[in-house]
Amino acid sequence: MALKVSIDHRSTSPTSLLAPLPSITSYSIPFRVPGSQRDRHMLHYFCVQGSNDISGFLNCDFWSQTVLQESHQDPTVRQALVAMSSIHLHYSTPGTSENSVVSTEILAQYGKALRSMKMRLSKPSQDTVKVALICCIMFYCCEGALGSRDAALQHLRNGLNLLIATKNDPREKILWDIQTISSVFERLDMQASFFEDDRTPVLTLPELRPGETKPGTFTFEDKFARIQDAQQSLVRLQAWLYHFVDKNADFHDEAMDSLPLSIVQEKAVIMEAYDSWITAAKHLEAEVPNDTEYLEGIKTLLVQYHICRMIMESKFPNDPQVFGASPNPSAHKVLDLAQALLHPKVLSEESFKVRERSRPKYSLETGVVAPLFALALKCSDESVAIRATQMLGSLQRREGLYDSQTMARIIAALKDTRDQEMCIKQQFNGESKEVTALEYHLPSSYLGGGIDKLLSSMDLVRLVN
Repeated sequence: MALKVSIDHRSTSPTSLLAPLPSITSYSIPFRVPGSQRDRHMLHYFCVQGSNDISGFLNCDFWSQTVLQESHQDPTVRQALVAMSSIHLHYSTPGTSENSVVSTEILAQYGKALRSMKMRLSKPSQDTVKVALICCIMFYCCEGALGSRDAALQHLRNGLNLLIATKNDPREKILWDIQTISSVFERLDMQASFFEDDRTPVLTLPELRPGETKPGTFTFEDKFARIQDAQQSLVRLQAWLYHFVDKNADFHDEAMDSLPLSIVQEKAVIMEAYDSWITAAKHLEAEVPNDTEYLEGIKTLLVQYHICRMIMESKFPNDPQVFGASPNPSAHKVLDLAQALLHPKVLSEESFKVRERSRPKYSLETGVVAPLFALALKCSDESVAIRATQMLGSLQRREGLYDSQTMARIIAALKDTRDQEMCIKQQFNGESKEVTALEYHLPSSYLGGGIDKLLSSMDLVRLVN
């Protein structure tokens, strides 16, 4: 019988768990743990803070239940969890610089976890697939916190390949809850596609087939039972959007009357799905109006929803006014949501900045960093770009592969480039030019491929690694 455990994040204050190791005399761990005092310290940290931070703005059963249950039963998962918690604590400790070297002890613990997983794969058992999938997620988290994005993506590819093979193998008898783990992989799959813009998600492929009016792989909801259901539905909408844009890239610049009917019809169905999602999400928002943590999750999803809807509205046919309008009330609406989420009303903006800078945060989940970066990059309305960049700069937050400070540096460098170009044109032409979105000022050497390749083309890699 599986141990049913969950975490109460309110049992210990964040400041107490960051005290020196010997000061902890009791542990908020829902089971007895073999191993060293440091192992117990790291699991204690995970229970009272790490899990909450890693989950981001939405509670996640994988972190609050699945990982703990499996770490209680399996030493390989436990070693991976201890290593991940150690790395996360290093990243989150006040005063730790972005480029500070992780201690030999922490890296040795991580290496031990990797070797344990390798040994486990060499001697497979009934639970090996489940353990490997869980560890792939934790290793992705480790590498993300370390800033090793290529290594993180390799762990994700390993996990996705194993998950797909497991689901497609008729001989595989899945005797465990694969859906909770699969849901995390769907979100990371989408996150990787945000980060590498020439990549499309591999797990979900909702699309219209000939003769269909709605895709068989996507459910149009009129109400969500849980906020996690709304999150998963939105992830699948995002995947659908990415596949739709990718497969129709050759028609990107075509006028409406030149688009194939199939593209027009599928876009209409996607927009209908977005309408359905927002209606169902508003029901969720109305159900628990006074639950701050719950409403934070809703606001996070709404930020992501509005960005993706704007992207969809701007394409097929190309509509430059969606992001090019100035003023741009739709973009400011997204920023208002993000600001309400990041800047609690009880705190002034200045005290918020002090609080955020005092303790860096790393979350595995996509939150607001990527949407803020998208607005700063794509909007011609200078007030939108300024607000989004200020929010990014005031945060010390990493969400998966997206780091707020790195994104702020990219935007600042692009703005400098644009302003210099405008100044030169003004000197030659004698008139001021209209401000254009920063995405039109990417380096000519950048041919796509995502953030890392953009950093390389801008010679910013040395500033962020």
